[in-house]
Amino acid sequence: MKISTVFSSSLLGASLSLALCACANAAPQATNNSAALMSQSSIVFSGTVSQLAATSFADVPKSTQTIVVRVDSIVKKPAAVSLKKGDSVTVEVKDALGFQEGTQATFYTDGWIFGSGVAVKELGHVLGPAAESAPVTGAGPNTHGAQGKISDQELRDRMNKSDFVVVGRVTDVRKWNAPKAKSGAPSRVTEHDPDWQEAVVEVQSVLKGGKVKGNKVIVRFPSRNDVAWVNSPKFTKNQRGIFCLNRDQTTGSPTTGQGANVYTCLGHGDALPISEEARVRALLTNP
Repeated sequence: MKISTVFSSSLLGASLSLALCACANAAPQATNNSAALMSQSSIVFSGTVSQLAATSFADVPKSTQTIVVRVDSIVKKPAAVSLKKGDSVTVEVKDALGFQEGTQATFYTDGWIFGSGVAVKELGHVLGPAAESAPVTGAGPNTHGAQGKISDQELRDRMNKSDFVVVGRVTDVRKWNAPKAKSGAPSRVTEHDPDWQEAVVEVQSVLKGGKVKGNKVIVRFPSRNDVAWVNSPKFTKNQRGIFCLNRDQTTGSPTTGQGANVYTCLGHGDALPISEEARVRALLTNP
């Protein structure tokens, strides 16, 4: 049976039209997916996979799902999270088979573990090198950016309630294990367990409070991003900022083994980027 030239041309045209429509629809869908992932994620970055089944620091449990990614550019992160180009990040991915050493991708993630490094959990990814222009935003659940910039009044209230307000730099981060109960009973661990870390903060100037002994303070913070601790700042080594500190009344052990006081910095606005120093000084000068 012969098919007319006119019919064949019509059939070919219809097929091409369908293909073009499919392509046109796919682009907006991909864009929408990326936009949805962006809104759900607290940390977004482009990077290159450097190791498989590995981690970038000791506090992270290694598994077949963990990979190490070298950061090529930052798209979005909380201001309180110290992360920059060239850093290595541990990513717990959904499907490790989709990656190999050298794979480039943009990772949409949520914070997982913070300590001597940064570990995140993948929400999604887009394969390919970083976009030329990737804006860095301060949005995310661990910083004031999640709820908009903290107001002058709220920041003033925070500082008024704080024992100390200091400018400093985190020189070390280490895991802290609560001392065992005198009864000998094992501690109960839940999904809301904070997984406490200790940040050693070198105090560069005291904006409120007395002199700091040895110019260093120990600040305990929850490394988990559980809903119970989602607004608590997380700290990484070499991070600089302003810290609103209170004597520890949360962990049940308010001193170190050497008897030094321990502090916490747990609330919305309790840790600010160094760029806020002038504003903080002005508010303290004019309460």
